[in-house]
Amino acid sequence: MKVDSELNIEINEGVYEPSDDTFLLLSMIKVESDEKVLEIGCGSGIISLHCRAQGCDVLSVDKDERALENTKLNAKKNDLDISVKKSYLFSNITDKNWDMIIFNPPYLPRDEFLSKDDRWDGGERGDEMIVRFLEKAEYYLKEDGNLFTCYSSLSPTDLIKEVIEERYDIVNIEQRYFFFETLYGLELNKIKR
Repeated sequence: MKVDSELNIEINEGVYEPSDDTFLLLSMIKVESDEKVLEIGCGSGIISLHCRAQGCDVLSVDKDERALENTKLNAKKNDLDISVKKSYLFSNITDKNWDMIIFNPPYLPRDEFLSKDDRWDGGERGDEMIVRFLEKAEYYLKEDGNLFTCYSSLSPTDLIKEVIEERYDIVNIEQRYFFFETLYGLELNKIKR
């Protein structure tokens, strides 16, 4: 999906500002109108709004009230109707029939600075949030549903790769190289059982 420069996105204080990982995921996502899309950790809502602008039925969730309010604000500014709900990962999600689930997780290892900010804190090693997400997401996807997420070379990848191998088929992996890290964007399908 191309970034829609017509969308008016405002970023409130304390909300994750769209960055290289956001735009990597946006470039990978391909949606069809009427698909049911769940975005976990919606932040400003930029990915959800792009999906809604393509005609998808979108539910945006986040555990942070500031992100939820920011997503609602941006939806209203762009005259896009999306549902917004408070949820920590899948804790408040009952529907298990999504065409697409998207999660741009916090993926950096915790340190003195990051431990104070959930926007980047991926846990002690940096892979905890994405591993928790991958362990649960398959139960919320349709049989032929797609999953989009990303991770960084700054975190260990052994558990991430293990969970993917057990539960998903890799459809696509894209990489973006920066002087200090490599970002990996993933498109996955759940393994048919």
